[in-house]
Amino acid sequence: MTDHPLDVTGVVLAGGQSRRFEAGDKALATLGDDPLLKRVVGTLRAVTGRPPIVAVRTPEQQARLSTVLPTAWDVRFVQDAESLSGPVAGVTAACAEAETPWLFVAGCDMPLLEPRAISALFDKAAQDSARTASAIVPRSEGGYHEPLHALYRCSAVRNIASALSTGDGFGVLLKQLADVDYVPFADLPRAVRTSVTNVNTCRELERIAAPCEANQ
Repeated sequence: MTDHPLDVTGVVLAGGQSRRFEAGDKALATLGDDPLLKRVVGTLRAVTGRPPIVAVRTPEQQARLSTVLPTAWDVRFVQDAESLSGPVAGVTAACAEAETPWLFVAGCDMPLLEPRAISALFDKAAQDSARTASAIVPRSEGGYHEPLHALYRCSAVRNIASALSTGDGFGVLLKQLADVDYVPFADLPRAVRTSVTNVNTCRELERIAAPCEANQ
């Protein structure tokens, strides 16, 4: 599925420590027959038409996670930027290595990613009104931003990377970026409400798994 006008690489942030996930590394937890990481990587590979990047914290984490990804997918791993922490460390590391103008960033704990919702963001970025945008970020009806289901212009992130510090989160990153385009959920397919779902605990994964299994 690559019917979109944007040159973009998918990035999966997998460097977290899964502190709230009682069963260990949530990237390796399964929904259906597949680990969460494999589901997310597979979706981004299909919608972008190119191998995704997976950002990890350590070589040991890379070794564990690589075992659940088919070698034919040609997934590239990068290590989080040492001077930063959290998801922002993964985003900046991926932007430093990416060969495309744009990255679509998602967490490894988002197994319900919807290609329709992702492609709609690609279409927004390709419009004339977004030619100078540094990021395209969905915004819910309640005003919440979804920076882990968003597009980032690599050159813009590279330009502000040196201004970021350890402990800075997406709030700081988005403030540093100029011309962020916040797209209301109402302007995206209804599937975006499902697509932004993430898993933090075993109970949350069980709640997601129940309807998925019922639909099989």
